[in-house]
Amino acid sequence: MRIGELERRGGVSRHTLRYYETLGLIQARRLANNYRDYPDHSLADLHFIQTGQRMGFSLDEIGSILKARRAQQIDCAQGALLVAGKLQEIESRIEELHAMRAYLRQEHRRLEASAAAQAALAGSSGCTSIKPV
Repeated sequence: MRIGELERRGGVSRHTLRYYETLGLIQARRLANNYRDYPDHSLADLHFIQTGQRMGFSLDEIGSILKARRAQQIDCAQGALLVAGKLQEIESRIEELHAMRAYLRQEHRRLEASAAAQAALAGSSGCTSIKPV
């Protein structure tokens, strides 16, 4: 398929497709008229790249996985280490998000109480500043 069709079906720009091609994430052959021709599996590769990025994998990591998958030489032990590392990153991020949620809830309660007190006093100096994390 030509770049325009892959762009339309994959939902990414031509610039992104060319960038992925320079990184070796997708591959195209050149036709006699110098147009890029992408094999049918390029769309599946593109979806894999997009999913991997959403899951927090770097383009370098995604490229390593695609390369191993294309060569049909996936090292399960190496794959398990990669996934374990991503899992740890996600667990750490979840802990950070829980802490931020607790902080924001506390600040929300404090600010609401301050607003209620201001309303009761009608004309006080205003909202107290947000406390640093």
